[in-house]
Amino acid sequence: MDNTITADAAQFFEKVNSYLPSQDRLLVQEAFALACREHSDQRRKSGELFFTHPLAVAYYLAEYHLDAPALAAALLHDIAEDTRISIAELESQFGCEVARLVDGVTKLKDVSLGIMAHGRQLSPDEIQNLSLQKLFRAMTDDVRAVIIKLFDRLHNMRTIKAMPRDKQIQKAQETLSIFAPLANRLGIWKLKSELEALALEVINEKAHHVVSQSLEQLREDQQEMFQVISGQIMDYLLEAALDVRQVRLAPENVYTVYQDLAETGAAYHEIDRTMRLVILLEDWISCYTALGYLHQLWQPVPDRFDDYISVPRDNLYRSLHTTVIHTNGQYLKLRLRTVAMDKVAEIGVLARWLYAGTPLWSRGIADRIDALFETVKGNIDAEPQNPSVGVKGVVEDIFGRQILIYTPRGDGIELPLGATPIDFAYAIHTELGDQCQAAYVNELLYPLNKRLKKGDQVRIVKGLRTEPQRAWLDEDLGYIATNYARSHARRWFRRLSRETAVRQGKALLQSELDMLGLPHYLHNTVADFLSYENVAELYYALGRAELLPTVVATRVLDERWSEGPSRHLDNVVIAASGEKFIVTNADGRDLRLCATCEPRPRDNIVGYLRQNGVVTVHKEGCHSLRSARAAHSRMLQLGWGEATPRQARLITLQIDVYDRTGLLNDITQLMKDEQINIRYIHTPPTAEPGEMRIILSLEVVHPRQAVRILHQVQALVNVYAVKCLPTNGARRDTTFE
Repeated sequence: MDNTITADAAQFFEKVNSYLPSQDRLLVQEAFALACREHSDQRRKSGELFFTHPLAVAYYLAEYHLDAPALAAALLHDIAEDTRISIAELESQFGCEVARLVDGVTKLKDVSLGIMAHGRQLSPDEIQNLSLQKLFRAMTDDVRAVIIKLFDRLHNMRTIKAMPRDKQIQKAQETLSIFAPLANRLGIWKLKSELEALALEVINEKAHHVVSQSLEQLREDQQEMFQVISGQIMDYLLEAALDVRQVRLAPENVYTVYQDLAETGAAYHEIDRTMRLVILLEDWISCYTALGYLHQLWQPVPDRFDDYISVPRDNLYRSLHTTVIHTNGQYLKLRLRTVAMDKVAEIGVLARWLYAGTPLWSRGIADRIDALFETVKGNIDAEPQNPSVGVKGVVEDIFGRQILIYTPRGDGIELPLGATPIDFAYAIHTELGDQCQAAYVNELLYPLNKRLKKGDQVRIVKGLRTEPQRAWLDEDLGYIATNYARSHARRWFRRLSRETAVRQGKALLQSELDMLGLPHYLHNTVADFLSYENVAELYYALGRAELLPTVVATRVLDERWSEGPSRHLDNVVIAASGEKFIVTNADGRDLRLCATCEPRPRDNIVGYLRQNGVVTVHKEGCHSLRSARAAHSRMLQLGWGEATPRQARLITLQIDVYDRTGLLNDITQLMKDEQINIRYIHTPPTAEPGEMRIILSLEVVHPRQAVRILHQVQALVNVYAVKCLPTNGARRDTTFE
């Protein structure tokens, strides 16, 4: 046996022998012997014996006191993939528990050659999705499977330099998108943080180096002040008879700091220098009491308090967060938690083994992990024949940032940031999602395609004969954010009989044409330019949601978009050098560039309207503007346009609503968000009390925008009908001409 392996093995068994009973140690020894023999003289890319890898993974697990089956599976986790030993043979020798764990973390067989399915070879992406689907299924049955996989990835990332550069990038990106978020959801902050740092070092070594050095320098710079402030905290809280266990500087996550800098556009060394302190206390009551005392000692910053003890984060993290202003004027970020909370925050589910038999691993934590696994299982099972959908659902909907939404009874439901009432309804029950007709958020009627906010309380109203809407599946309209809800809505349409699908598809097409102001547009014409054999096939595709009505509407408008009144939204301005640039928001006026500041694309620009109607384009803060002391009424907020000028079509909408406070503001805000100019707005009198008709004349840039606006207006609360009206002089069957 290689000397390195001999030394590592001795260290490993010393750790194992410190906590495992003799019978369990025998199982680990047998697994060690088989793995060592079967991997034999196999080598890694670095030249090391391959067995150093499974041994390292097993040692990582032993540090957290994982049980004998997990250690044995860690030692054997590459056996089925890289040697002649099968899962069945492992089960015969080590039992079904070990074999199941090994199988869970083993990639699909013959990965390098591809897997034949339905007479074809699967692509690398398909193989990756199938392997991840298999891993996630194994995780929901036994969390130890994914723990092995995470530490397998940790050792691979620690030793990644021996791999080709392209493989390094691929593994690093995969680590950031899948394995680090997975470690985070399991509460293993320490592992998640290192995985992210190692991946960043591969992808952007310079950024990793600068951020790491800056954080280290900041820590050194803060030491003197930390000694003073931590002493003040200890003295003050001890004087209040609170059992303060420790005050320390909070560790910074290199990758999180890098992301924050990237989002703000700051340089890598321009890190936030606010001191962050962790205060550990005896129990949760002491945390709240200490918070009150510290708010008396130093002024708290408004709106900078979060209670993650009462409402833990999705990754098991519990703590009180507050920001205060020290007497020296320095801002301090304080985190107050118990010693037990601190340990769980660092190692998450690993506390189940490392602190077995202690209060650290509570029933509440176990229930949260079980709920997480149920959600993972639900996503994987949503479309079992399409692994990419389930994997995408897990990665995007579960591993991403979560918010807590409440039912009317006060039960908390975790949903990804950006989720809507429809996502909430499907998360409660598939039937509730299918029959979702309306939603009340914090007791107010709420648009079904509007994002929910953290802490919202949602009540879903379902109709007796309500069913999912095809428009929900148009991601551009924002009705559904989660892959889980989208999969279940699609499934509903796929279960329709052909007769029903054709009937509903016909009604859908007519409804869409009515909305466009084209009630007499021939269905056969639509089928022809969409290349359907006949109109029945078009209806069937619409009814089954294989073709969305919004896509059809956009295509119809495409056919006639060049007709009718239009206006150029952008202007061409020519520099002295002869260069041509596109400028927006000048409303068709003649332009010239300021010769003093010479603005160019990417500069923030404003326009000054001269007496002769010409607009001079300046950089913001241009000296000649200041000297001219231009009147505010003559200033225009300009922007740079695309490569070609945009041309807007003029369309007129008729919106019928049940009047309510703020409705007109919601409509105009929607137009503002879409950067649509409202040329005309009118509210003619109506015969029915409480009802209102709104006529809008809009400048729309492209057909997709027109269709999106129609559907988004229709989604607003109290809007019951919306359609386009013919422009002046148009035939009664044509809106866009």
